[in-house]
Amino acid sequence: MVLCICRAVTERQLEAAIVGGAHTLSEIAERLGAGSDCGCCRDEIEERLESSAGSCGRGCDGCPRTSAGVTSAA
Repeated sequence: MVLCICRAVTERQLEAAIVGGAHTLSEIAERLGAGSDCGCCRDEIEERLESSAGSCGRGCDGCPRTSAGVTSAA
């Protein structure tokens, strides 16, 4: 499904960018363009970033994807 109409970015592309290391809306916009035009998709992108927080399993110190107080097992 298309998530960003302005840049024709799909949910799969967004998920791939997150898995590939995009941790912020700015990084998503830089990689895919999503969220950089009208802004209608920004809330959805932010929700996806938050829901994937800490899910990579790497447990890097200071990772913006790790929720406060939540760390992954190394």
